[in-house]
Amino acid sequence: MPIPTEAFASFAIVGIIGFGGRYILNAFQHFENDGKSRRWNVDKWDRQMMERDARMTGNVNRQLAQPRAPRQFSTNSALELEKASFL
Repeated sequence: MPIPTEAFASFAIVGIIGFGGRYILNAFQHFENDGKSRRWNVDKWDRQMMERDARMTGNVNRQLAQPRAPRQFSTNSALELEKASFL
């Protein structure tokens, strides 16, 4: 029984699209995270540290190695305040 060679082209196209999409997605995630791998298994502590890093540096993937925070950090609060509503 001969092998249907017409189907190989279709399978090759689907495979190239699948692997190409995976490569493009991985490259985009590395670009978005400044060349680091994607974060996984992020818990509450990690989210708090990511928020702190974002407030200090403007990006959740960058960190500062300074012993003291910049002056702008003293007025940059993570607390969300509500406006007082009077009835």
